[in-house]
Amino acid sequence: MDWLVFFVAFAVFYAAGARGVGMAECAWLGILFQAAYMTSSFASGHFITHRNARRVLLLSTLVCGISSVGILCSGVFGLLAAGLVVFGGSAAWFFNSFQAFMRGAASVGSLKSSVALYNLSWCFGAAIGNITAGWLYQWGVPALILAVVFATGTILFLLARKHTENGPPADEPEESGSRQKYPVANHYILIGWLMIFTVTFVQRPLFTFLPPLFAKDHISSLWASLPLFMHMAVSAVFAFAMFRFRDFLYRRTPFFVIQGGAVAALCGMWFWPSYWVCFSMLCVLGIYAGFAYYSAIYYSSNSGRRSFNIGVNEALVGLGSIVGIVLGDAWMRHSGSPTDMYLVCAAGLAASIAAQMTIVFVKRKPGILLPSTLHLKSTHDETE
Repeated sequence: MDWLVFFVAFAVFYAAGARGVGMAECAWLGILFQAAYMTSSFASGHFITHRNARRVLLLSTLVCGISSVGILCSGVFGLLAAGLVVFGGSAAWFFNSFQAFMRGAASVGSLKSSVALYNLSWCFGAAIGNITAGWLYQWGVPALILAVVFATGTILFLLARKHTENGPPADEPEESGSRQKYPVANHYILIGWLMIFTVTFVQRPLFTFLPPLFAKDHISSLWASLPLFMHMAVSAVFAFAMFRFRDFLYRRTPFFVIQGGAVAALCGMWFWPSYWVCFSMLCVLGIYAGFAYYSAIYYSSNSGRRSFNIGVNEALVGLGSIVGIVLGDAWMRHSGSPTDMYLVCAAGLAASIAAQMTIVFVKRKPGILLPSTLHLKSTHDETE
């Protein structure tokens, strides 16, 4: 499904750049998709359980496939915008229900591996989606549509197969690490929400504006897709590797170091704007993205109201994407330089790191309640 989302997105935005569509119009298309994703995610978080998740998966897959074909066939802005709204809403229901299905199908004690495999799958799917769109784009719309139909049919076939339970679902018990010094702490759910908002704030302007910018610079569709492919491929590998480093999660030092490195990479792209610097720094940003996605999903899935937490997670994916696109577009138009969007991303990430560190230090003071405790009752005290 992530292959499908990123495949369609790359094809849409590269085609827009090739037709001479302005950055403002590309921004509106990205905003409409993410707005539909955000609102649908928040609604689905109140409805989906691991018991009804499979039915929602089947229906949302079908709607995603149909709307994808409509998007690829449309060259009119209004129809394209409407198709992206339907596509974004149905994708949100799919991903929220899949994570509920994943928790219900996973046995107790296997959450860290389930989250690792989930991130490996979706990040690698996104990577392949970009590069296959870049390759198939040169063969025309019929080739793109054929790929979408094949992918949709494959997903429906896999979902329709008989499912065997693996034992008691991992929906309620908490999964603890091997180091008792860093126990499960509910305020990290709030930190995870900040992390997932910020990683999409950083990613979405890059995935929205780089394809049309590459097209305007007459870089071929395949070469234009390579930096985005590498970013998501590195994210996939690093997120999967987090399975071995679960004990790093409820600690402040790792997320400060990794996210600080991402700020440096974005500043490097701003100081030395070129195709190959962009390529290499997007690989570095892949490490940050893999860590951020794994952490946010694990925090939300390991304590509190799981479906609600994941619904907020996915809603923040949409909100962070919208804010990133809006600010990136506004600053590019203000400065007159497309590369200044890197500076906006770096500033947003730096502010998020400061907020996350503040939450950790405030939580260490007794008697202070954070917003994450409004719906959650913590049974652990952090001793970091």
